[in-house]
Amino acid sequence: MARSEIPMVINLRQNRNDESSAYGKYFPEVDSKEPLNLKGLAAHMAEHNKVSTYEMIVLVLGEMVKCLVHLLKEGQPVKLDGFGTFSPSVDGQGNGQATVEAAVAAGAENLINGIKIVFVPENTKGEKLTSKALKQECIFTFGYLVESIKRTVNGKERRFQNKTPLSYILAPAGDGGSGGGSNGGGSSQNGGGSQSQAVSAPQISGTTPFAETTSVSIQAEQGAEIRYTTDGSTPTAESSLYSAAITLSDTATVKAIAIKNGQSSEVASKTFTKSDDDTGEND
Repeated sequence: MARSEIPMVINLRQNRNDESSAYGKYFPEVDSKEPLNLKGLAAHMAEHNKVSTYEMIVLVLGEMVKCLVHLLKEGQPVKLDGFGTFSPSVDGQGNGQATVEAAVAAGAENLINGIKIVFVPENTKGEKLTSKALKQECIFTFGYLVESIKRTVNGKERRFQNKTPLSYILAPAGDGGSGGGSNGGGSSQNGGGSQSQAVSAPQISGTTPFAETTSVSIQAEQGAEIRYTTDGSTPTAESSLYSAAITLSDTATVKAIAIKNGQSSEVASKTFTKSDDDTGEND
């Protein structure tokens, strides 16, 4: 399997559980993204493989999902070769009965809280998707320091995720913020391979939620220009050129790409919420 050209962004989060032996230590986690829906997956497949049309892929994937759900409802596990197996599992926590007779009398529907879908990655010879095997297929780059903070919005205490680019924290004084820690902000190939030539996605930072206005900064790797949008649309090479901090006065989703040597990065996205709008938690 060829290595991905787009690095997996890894964030750091500090253990703040004072009862844990690992209190105060920093641990890695994958940067959160919006899930790719079926149509998005179909578009990727059509562009990546160029064998079937987008419409045909949407149709096939839609039917596969319907059949997968139908089979799981019948208790039938389904294995997708080279990927893994989906199986139904019972959640019966707290509903145990003292005797077989009592369990039968209660009825299966009353013993079951819900049916979970369990996924087990492929682990057969030659098609391994175990955690360590998948790691060898990935390229990594550090992204953000993630902190959970509490703020009062409209009289209610709510928890938000604050993300600070690690390049801001680790850049030497006078470096202009272009550093990126031990890997210089670029992506490094796991396992001692050559450095990836892919353009790293820009990093968007700013305060959210905000009361009146907020200032949004976007940083990209050295030598890359930044194109951005504030209406939630996907930025292109023709979108607004970032040159200074952006001031927002209403809830908006900022999306940005970095362009260097004719190559575009993955889209970075962050939603900034005005307090009066009382929308959900921003990641």
